[in-house]
Parts: sequence; structure tokens; C-alpha cells
Amino acid sequence: MRRIVLSVLASGLIAALAAQGSAPSPVVSGAGFSIEYRRGYRILSVKSPWPGATAGFVYVLYRRGDPKPTGLRADGFFETPLRRVITFSTTYIPEIVALGEADSIVGVDNAAFVSAPELRARIESGATVETTRNWNPDIELMISLSPDAVFTYGTGEKWDEHPKMAEAGLPIVVSGDWNESSPLARAEWIKFIAAFYDKEAAASTYFDSIAGEYERVASLAASAKERPSVLVNGPFQGSWTVSGGRSFMARLIADAGGSYLWADDTSTGGLTLSAEAVYERALGADVWLNPSIAAHARADLAALDPRFASLPLMAKGGVWNDTRRMSPGGGNDYFESAVLRPDLVLTDLVKIFHPTLLRDRPFTYYLKVDG
Repeated sequence: MRRIVLSVLASGLIAALAAQGSAPSPVVSGAGFSIEYRRGYRILSVKSPWPGATAGFVYVLYRRGDPKPTGLRADGFFETPLRRVITFSTTYIPEIVALGEADSIVGVDNAAFVSAPELRARIESGATVETTRNWNPDIELMISLSPDAVFTYGTGEKWDEHPKMAEAGLPIVVSGDWNESSPLARAEWIKFIAAFYDKEAAASTYFDSIAGEYERVASLAASAKERPSVLVNGPFQGSWTVSGGRSFMARLIADAGGSYLWADDTSTGGLTLSAEAVYERALGADVWLNPSIAAHARADLAALDPRFASLPLMAKGGVWNDTRRMSPGGGNDYFESAVLRPDLVLTDLVKIFHPTLLRDRPFTYYLKVDG
């Protein structure tokens, strides 16, 4: 209920602000996109859509009913505001919902994984449909939906789906949001999405509120005297992938007043190590985050590896999962709305690392693995 109330309030705030117009919204967090305002149109540039990309993407936006700009080279031209969109990742959904545009979403990649109540209602009514078949894009169905834009992503690998969709004539928008290592930079991509709806001013105000709260909580965490050591993720088939020392997760841990076990690493992605090597470090950890989506009790962790039962942090009750808000179909809202609300994730982590702080604030995403 709390989430629905917050969502309604946020959507109402955004809708009210949207009426004030769409003034330029400079990118303030170092996010990897830019918006350039020209007379009669805007140019959106995605600087680095995936790690190691040698080129970005450029999109031209112009008001619905105005003549299409000419003499420009771009990867796509879009009339705004968008009316019908398809999202090929649940991470775009909270941004569109926050902007008050949930009704524009006519297709999603996997309906079972959607958490937003506004969109679940549309899925149940048939207003929003699933646009994949056997995990692949159903191109024919997507074309039949007549989308104004398809929000998706790329990895630079041969299995990327966006070239296939573009070749079929679908209006593709490749975002680089997942490439960000800063939680606030990731959240600021709401401005990128907002430009397609002519709601940049509203998005700026929304982002500023999130950034202000994030910085307030981080400042409070910085005052803590102790910094618990933190382990992340769990093993799979003999290997263990942990977050790099300059990654999104490492930054959240540091800002929450934790000491990440791989803070000395300089990579922004994941590190795949042997389970043996990670276990050695785990012996000195105070907190373990996200060990397994299937871990509901400490016995579940011991089933993964009997040695886990003897980890000192197990006796301290220091194991937490980001599974507080799971959808009936197996979707995890942490992977949907948390990218837009790093302030709420940070609050959860501060409560875990420093239980005497923020006692009056409820947990949003994290659940203790106990019993």
C-alpha cells in the first residue's frame, strides 16, 4: 500500500510540474548522455551505450505536428510526445511511470517480471502485452503494435537484439543507462526518457529530489564510526562473480558506510573468481548481500556449500537479500524500480550496516535471511 501511495504522489507531482514546460535540463551527475536544444528540435546523444563501444547513438526529437528536421545525420527521428512505446527492460518502466506516462506502454519484454502496479493492471486488462516469444523479440507482434519507440539496450555482442529490430523498421532507442557505475548517474537517465515525452523540467525536479535525499543519507552514513566489511553475491558452478571495486554496487556500499572486500579493485564491471578465493575473504566479512535469490533461510545457504554454515557472519545474522518485493511471476522490483531510487537502496544499506541510524525508516528492498 505504501508503494502505491508514494507512486500516486510522485506521479501527481510530476504531472503538475510537467505543465510548467520543458526547460533545458543539464546533466549534472556525469551520466553518459546529453540533450542539445536547437530551434524547433532537440538532439539526444548516447555517448557510450556499452563498455568499450567505439560509437554512440544520436536521436533527433521534434514536436508532434512540426515538420521533420532535415540535413541532420541521426540514428532515429522521433515525434514527441510519444504515445505508444515498448520497453525491452523493466528498468525503463519506473521512469515512464514516474513521468505519469504508464498508459503509453503497449508492450514489455517479459510480462511476468513486471512489478509496477500501474503496469500490472494494464497487463491484466490486455492493454499491455508481452512482445517476446521463447525469449526472442516477436517482431511481427511488435510491428502490429505500431510503437512510436522501442526502448532497449545493447552489449556490443553478436546476440544483441536491437539490430534485428531496427532492420525490421522498428523505431529503436538504445539506452546506455545500465553502463553507469554511479547510482545517481544511473537515476539521472530519467531525463533522457523524459525528453521523449517533453517532460524534461519535471524529470529534473524529480531527479533533484532523489539526489538531495541520497546525499543526505550518505552524509549521515559518513558520520558512523565503524565500517563493516561487506561480501556480495554467491557462487555458481564453482565460480563466484563479485562486483568490481569501481562498480555501481561498490559505490552504494561505500556511500552507505560499508567497507567492500574488493574496494581495492579498479574495474567497473563484475569479477569472476573461484569460489575458493572468495570464501577465504568471506571469513572476514561482517555482512553478506544478495547471496542467492533462492535463499530464504540460513539453511538454504548451507545447502549451497556446507562451509557457509561456519562463516562468522552467519552467527551474527549478517545475511541480507534484495528480495523484499517479488512479483507473483518471479520478477524482483529491485531490478526494476531501484535503479531510479538509489536513495531508497542507500537507506536500506545504511540500516543494515549501521542499525542505530535511520531507525524510523522502513526497509524498501532488503530482507534479512534468517532462521
